[in-house]
Amino acid sequence: MTLLILMPGKENSELLKALKTLNPNLDIRIWPEVGDVNDISFAIVWNHPKGELKNYPNLKVIASFGAGVDHIFKDPDLPKNIAITKLVDDSLSGQMCEYVAGVILNQRLRLTEYREYQAASVWAPKAFKSGNNVSLLGLGHIGKEVAEYLVQLNFKVSGWSQSKKDIKNVTTFYGQSALKQAVHDADYIVCLLPLTPKTENILNKSLFSMAKKGAYLINAGRGGQLNEDDLLDALSEEKLSGACLDVFKVEPLPKEHPFWCHPKIYITPHSASMTNIKKAASQFYDNYLNMKNGETLFHQIDPDREY
Repeated sequence: MTLLILMPGKENSELLKALKTLNPNLDIRIWPEVGDVNDISFAIVWNHPKGELKNYPNLKVIASFGAGVDHIFKDPDLPKNIAITKLVDDSLSGQMCEYVAGVILNQRLRLTEYREYQAASVWAPKAFKSGNNVSLLGLGHIGKEVAEYLVQLNFKVSGWSQSKKDIKNVTTFYGQSALKQAVHDADYIVCLLPLTPKTENILNKSLFSMAKKGAYLINAGRGGQLNEDDLLDALSEEKLSGACLDVFKVEPLPKEHPFWCHPKIYITPHSASMTNIKKAASQFYDNYLNMKNGETLFHQIDPDREY
């Protein structure tokens, strides 16, 4: 049983080294040098070429090199009845906690604003920005960790998800009908949702109209969740006070994109949480062994819900 690394455009040497450290005898192929396609039973993928996975007749597991699996479901020729797993790593959650808190505190404390004053040699002390309500869209593994982290920082935290969740000291809402209630009083709206047909373009004119005037948007979920034109309109009409975006419909963000020079938009290059190679390799190898031994896979997703 052979393991395939199928991640075009990514540096694969560290992952290969980490897997070989776990088992020097592991048969690993790196796309496009796949050898006999009949050997491949386990594929680690990220943004694979559409239609490629159907070329492996004995493929049993598709493992996402990340917490998201939307890149897998974008493939219209995705083979059926093959287990799909996602990466669940506490270091990803920890990084996301610090990222979201950092963005919020940067806004509240006016740190970037003061940096601009510094560039102009302006001395202009101001009070911290008011507003302590944070609404998280997405309360999965990472969203739950972020919610609990923000509670510890004395934020008033609420959250919304597709299904019911119960998190201590967090007001939770679920289902489409409760979305307005979830964002209505939020000073900060944070999107950490998986990208599915139900969440595509969820950050749109309708949602922005439900939110408190002057709310601040943070999107660290997926670029496909944001209607970019609606965001630009909401900022122009001052429905939102600003936005920090870590993910985009097209990555890298094209140089001509209007987000780059917008004064109310902050951009980070899909860096809110970065995969720890050694931890990822260990998780892939454990699932590879589970597959070989006919045991239950870790972090297998529901293909009907796509998360």
